[in-house]
Amino acid sequence: MKHQLQISLPILLLTSAVVATADVPRALTAIEQQTSWRRNGTVGASDAKTLSRRRLSDAAVFLEYGFSKHVRVGLAGPQASALTLDTYEMVDSVAAYGIFTYLRPSTAEPVEGIGNIGCATKDGIAFQQDRYYIVLTAPGIPGSSRYPLLQLATVVSKTLPKSSSLPLVAEKLPKNNLVPLSEKFLMGPEALSRLLPVITKDPFGLSTGAEAALAKYESSGETATLLLIYYPTQQLARKFLNAGYEEYSTRYPDKPIFYKRDGPMAIVVLESSSPELATLLLETVSYVSMVSWDPKVEPPSVAQVMLNIFMFCGVMLAITFVAGLGLGILRVVINRIFPGRVFDKPKNMEVIRLKLDSKG
Repeated sequence: MKHQLQISLPILLLTSAVVATADVPRALTAIEQQTSWRRNGTVGASDAKTLSRRRLSDAAVFLEYGFSKHVRVGLAGPQASALTLDTYEMVDSVAAYGIFTYLRPSTAEPVEGIGNIGCATKDGIAFQQDRYYIVLTAPGIPGSSRYPLLQLATVVSKTLPKSSSLPLVAEKLPKNNLVPLSEKFLMGPEALSRLLPVITKDPFGLSTGAEAALAKYESSGETATLLLIYYPTQQLARKFLNAGYEEYSTRYPDKPIFYKRDGPMAIVVLESSSPELATLLLETVSYVSMVSWDPKVEPPSVAQVMLNIFMFCGVMLAITFVAGLGLGILRVVINRIFPGRVFDKPKNMEVIRLKLDSKG
């Protein structure tokens, strides 16, 4: 009996972790109902405390973006084929988008129609949808035989929530001359330090709540790397742009760096082989503050404003009249009940006279 409890306890823990994410069981059920793939019994689950056991190299980056849960399920298909379905649940769609771009290899191929954004690698397919980062891995499958993976990815995508949003700094990246699939959205110093090695841990101050986007550009054989950082305030942008410039210049004295600050946004061009391309990128990016307006709320007309003013004056006059009338009634009543005791005391009464009738 004790031995059975020791075996069943880990299974219960893994089962509870899978059930905690309702979308994962729904996706697995859809796979078994709509395809010939079946679960082969391989199940693993991780949370923020245990993720480092499964992803030792980049667990810190996952936690920096905002990691919630990870579920791994093995699937067996026809002709003894097998693959692995990894479901990473992040705190929101922005975090999921960020970890997708960070882990996307430069050799990936874009995949349309799956998730909010997807790509195919030599070992499988990955996509981001809502707060999920999904990876289907099947080592050894050639690119011409990806149809089963695409079919499974489509089934999983249909079971997940659809909402998604891009961070502002990622939307600010110029589209002209952008190297395809090179953009990466960064939410902390850990991710930036791995893509842009420097001496200190956080020279550009991403730990202050700033967000960054990194992308490569190429034009007429010239290349450049653009780094956009959006800070909570203009003061932080000014401070850490100067600190980051000093740090990068010290670390790479032979590499040119171009930069400017526009409000709370810092625009930095690194590793540029062309000052013209760097200048073009700096001029393309600009920060414009956005003011939201609800079209359903129409501004009042001049007649309505004047009517409101007269109504306000009328209300104030009514309040003043009622207050004066009440004070007068109160004084008459008190004089009748306590004559000469509260108001109009003979001994204490003083009358100020102008003596206009006196002649001298």
